[in-house]
Amino acid sequence: MKDITILAVDDIEANRVSLQYLIQEYLENVHLILASSGEEALKITYKEEIDIIILDVQMPGLDGFDTAKYLKSNPRTQNIPIIFLTAAFKKEEFQQKGFQIGAVDYLTKPIENHQFINKLNLYIEVIIKNKQLKAVNDNLYKALQKEIELKEQIQKQQLELIEQSKMAALGEMIGNIAHQWRQPLSLISTCASGIKLNHELGISKEEEVMGSLETILKTAQILSETIDNFREYSYKDKLAKFNLSEIINKAIKTREHLINENSIEVITNLDNNIELTNLPNSLVQALVNIIHNSKDALEKIDTKRYIFIESFIDKNNLIVINIKDNAGGIKTEHINKVFEPYFTTKHQAHGIGLGLNITYKIINDSMYGKIKIKNIKYTYQEKIYEGAEVTITLPFKI
Repeated sequence: MKDITILAVDDIEANRVSLQYLIQEYLENVHLILASSGEEALKITYKEEIDIIILDVQMPGLDGFDTAKYLKSNPRTQNIPIIFLTAAFKKEEFQQKGFQIGAVDYLTKPIENHQFINKLNLYIEVIIKNKQLKAVNDNLYKALQKEIELKEQIQKQQLELIEQSKMAALGEMIGNIAHQWRQPLSLISTCASGIKLNHELGISKEEEVMGSLETILKTAQILSETIDNFREYSYKDKLAKFNLSEIINKAIKTREHLINENSIEVITNLDNNIELTNLPNSLVQALVNIIHNSKDALEKIDTKRYIFIESFIDKNNLIVINIKDNAGGIKTEHINKVFEPYFTTKHQAHGIGLGLNITYKIINDSMYGKIKIKNIKYTYQEKIYEGAEVTITLPFKI
């Protein structure tokens, strides 16, 4: 495990020297980088892998709050824990602003050295544990990838992957759960550790404890909902009559926390009168896979993020579901491969390339429909957007 890298940002040299002394004196295996301004700090984060940022608030030019906003808006740096350390902005309103921006802690001077070091040690322990978990997950994904490649070589002439897709779907499910649980578990760990540390130091405040407990309860509820959603997909689907709008809204609800976390606006235009007889749970799974893919693509853009979903009956009396985003579309060389098994342009931690292949099999093989994808340009609120559009056509009854 490499050293933890801490970036300390303060425009006053004496403060930087003081922080340098404290960290080098009391902490081991820590690589410290110093910056004298918000602008310099941003440049450093583009070049270095930073684990923790200690950030002063009052600085000329880009102040601490604005620096933190830039960091949280950049996918590369948005998950770096930020600790504000300030002597000037002590009022509760400033502390609330710091936490709203995304800081994990807001410390005011004077702060006792050992208390500061203990808090820093706590965050370092959490980061080390997360790195260890990530290393384990990466090894598991690498092992899984090698196994998949071996199966592809053996079964290259046999493209019937129905049973193999079921096993792969389970691996994808476990990977998705691990991916979705990582940040909530880290949040629960941080809140619980903070409560414990404050109690041990005798600085617990009832309102802070209650706030942390509420965060833990809400996060635990999200984890519980994730399990319930995936457990539902593990059951064998049964043919049933259902309302299409209800199923679409259920799929959106399943990924609501990820949609909100990524500031995505879902806009629907649904025909609420459409009812069909088919496989409702399978359709939810297919729609969830498509929405999740759009979410992953939208994470890469810095502008307003949209997912549009509409349903209607076409001239051939078939049910149509259109799902499109404004993520810029799919590269031309990739668009004809997206439904192929194991094809993915994502990092292995985000999946093994079976989500859309499974979706294709659900729609075409199980639900007797059709699915296609293309890049489109469209206008919304007098602005032109470009993205990928997935079109699903289904019969009223199978």
